[in-house]
Amino acid sequence: MNKEPSYEELRKKLADLEQKARTADILSNQIFEERQFLKILIDTIPSPIFHKDHEGIYRHCNEAFSRDILGLHKEQILDKSLFDLPDEIPHQLAQVYREKDLELLENPGTQVYKSTVRCSDGKERIYQFYKSTIVNASGKAVGLVGIMLDITRLEKKNADLESLSYHDALTGVFNRRKLDSAFPELLKQDRPADTLLNVAIIDIDHFKDYNDAHGHPAGDEALKCVAITIQKNLEQTGGNVFRIGGEEFCALYLTSSTSDARRLAEKIRTDIATQPASPEGNNDSQLTISTGLLSIRGSLIDVKQIHREADRLMYRAKQSGRNRVVQKTV
Repeated sequence: MNKEPSYEELRKKLADLEQKARTADILSNQIFEERQFLKILIDTIPSPIFHKDHEGIYRHCNEAFSRDILGLHKEQILDKSLFDLPDEIPHQLAQVYREKDLELLENPGTQVYKSTVRCSDGKERIYQFYKSTIVNASGKAVGLVGIMLDITRLEKKNADLESLSYHDALTGVFNRRKLDSAFPELLKQDRPADTLLNVAIIDIDHFKDYNDAHGHPAGDEALKCVAITIQKNLEQTGGNVFRIGGEEFCALYLTSSTSDARRLAEKIRTDIATQPASPEGNNDSQLTISTGLLSIRGSLIDVKQIHREADRLMYRAKQSGRNRVVQKTV
């Protein structure tokens, strides 16, 4: 027969229960406050954040995601998949996003990539995605969380910097770095059998004397005028001009015949020789150029050999009296 607890034992048990209740209340309040803190924190973060389960169903998202990406209230997003929001996420994009999710869920860990996203304002922006899997106690991936960083401006700045790194600061035309990058690729491209690739090395005659006579600011203006004249003449061929040295330029362009190649090189030469090299238009500010023109009909792809041969032709033009074009076809 069980002995009934004494009054003192009952009092102690009651006190224990009251203490546990107080502890439970404290923990409950702490959990509530922590949940509120996390909710406010996530909603305050300006970058879009989302949480999906392993089926691709949205379980959570912050205000930035619902407002800026989908343009919907959270209640319209949660418990739906990518494919349940066709007005906001076109089916083709939904498939792409789901494939990326499955790739991560099948290989638990982290995933980082860039993607173009159509936002709620109708504009497309570039986002960097940082995603990570959520795993259960047995290590199985049961969902994922992701944060999106808008890198549109950064990508534009990077593109602008890359563009600047390929352009000559003074004349605005491409520089030698761009030539070294583009020329090998151009040589590898297939060309019609009757098309020639023309490489012209163009050097301004007596440019040091011009600088000494007119000053370096005038010399800079002269370089700009020469670069503009070459580029204008190349527009009809889709060619490009590169400043590869102080007063030396390289022109790359395609023609259907050696005579057409020569005609264009001569046009550049005469335009420069007959127009002033300064905005003031002084007669004594005119310049001439010597051009080595190598027209490539075959499959020569040795960049150094091509440049060496075109350079040699340019020096022949210098030695022959300057203000002329010396051409060779290989």
